[in-house]
Amino acid sequence: MKIIYNKYFPFGSFFATNIFGIIFCRSDKGRLSEKDKNHEYIHTLQQREMLFIGFALWYYIEWLLRAVKCRSFMTAYRQLYFEREAYQMEHDLDYRHHRRHFEWWYMFVRKESLLHEIGEFYGDIAAFIRKDFLLAKYLYALLLAIVVVVAQVYFHVYDVLIAPYYADGTSMIRIPLIYIAMYFLVLLPTLAMHGEWWRLRRWQVWVFPVILLAIDGIGQGYHGYIQWADHHGEWFKDKYYLQLVGSFLFRSVFIVFMLCLFRKFAIGRFGLYGLKRSSKYLRVYAFIYVLLLPMFLFVAFTPQFLDYYPKMDIVYYDGALGWERWQLIGLFEICYANDYIGVEGMFRGALVIGLTRWLGCRTVLPMALTYMCIHLGKPDLELCSSVLGGYILGILACRTHHLWGGIIIHLGIAMFFEVVGITRLLL
Repeated sequence: MKIIYNKYFPFGSFFATNIFGIIFCRSDKGRLSEKDKNHEYIHTLQQREMLFIGFALWYYIEWLLRAVKCRSFMTAYRQLYFEREAYQMEHDLDYRHHRRHFEWWYMFVRKESLLHEIGEFYGDIAAFIRKDFLLAKYLYALLLAIVVVVAQVYFHVYDVLIAPYYADGTSMIRIPLIYIAMYFLVLLPTLAMHGEWWRLRRWQVWVFPVILLAIDGIGQGYHGYIQWADHHGEWFKDKYYLQLVGSFLFRSVFIVFMLCLFRKFAIGRFGLYGLKRSSKYLRVYAFIYVLLLPMFLFVAFTPQFLDYYPKMDIVYYDGALGWERWQLIGLFEICYANDYIGVEGMFRGALVIGLTRWLGCRTVLPMALTYMCIHLGKPDLELCSSVLGGYILGILACRTHHLWGGIIIHLGIAMFFEVVGITRLLL
């Protein structure tokens, strides 16, 4: 623990402060005692387990909220969870050796509370990152993500390599190849950097991802539903509406087939790819979703999102099949939602939960980068955020062995954009 004595920082009446494990101390107020050093070292342990940035955000948000409540910054400071642990245990100089991770949480937060569940939620993410983190690996993944974003934003790779080939059916070859290439571009260097080449001796590591991504990519590239819609639709609006519904319905069929095939050869331990009875973190997922709603509302009115959503343009399809508006919207949204549930079942279910028995925590990062690729052609902000969202949802699927968080967040976002878009069109 490095201590820097100076005449100016920290400001005011404070004697010392800990920033990323470095102690800044006012030299005009004396030297740190062993008790003071222990106090600051406890803060260092707290910062490490909160991955530093998480600590800083929590510390100052809690301080601000408590200051508003008690109308005193100093009183609020002494009530902070981090400070309460540090002040309570600073006299125990051996405390660092027997302290549990997130001890401040267990000491002061009620187990039944949402706040306690949020702490466990964050702790699961932090524990996974500590176990999986390797700087070179994550820099490599970041570089790949940047390459994908640049290729789409500046070179329109989706419009060049994929979109023109739906008509002749070769999209059913191109899309799986892109998914499989990205998956192994991440997986193989990941295992090499961790010195885990032995995992590649298992045939499941090669065969299952290829089968899963091939069938999902074929489902994405399949456009035979166009002929189906042309055959069953009489009016042009009927045909276009059936094409829209078919684009999600037929892909869902491919995904269900894929999951059944994988289930046949890889009997899982965690229910049907995470679709099991489990309430772990459901309150936290719902809380996060509500917190993010204002941001989703802002994003929903950006130009790219206005052009892309809603997928169900009710004004354009109005009167199709002789149905009422609510019937047209209802059928489409059911198919649309089913597609999202299938995507969760494939990416967080089969590719994470299903493959953890052979790849352990190394399943998550390849899945996240591949998941990013299914967002090619969508708004740029959605493309950029998909890799982080996919990564976090992958961590939670890996740690909790269920998919409900991904379904709540992923489907909730999609339905929110649909509701906002349809409402905008009808008003």
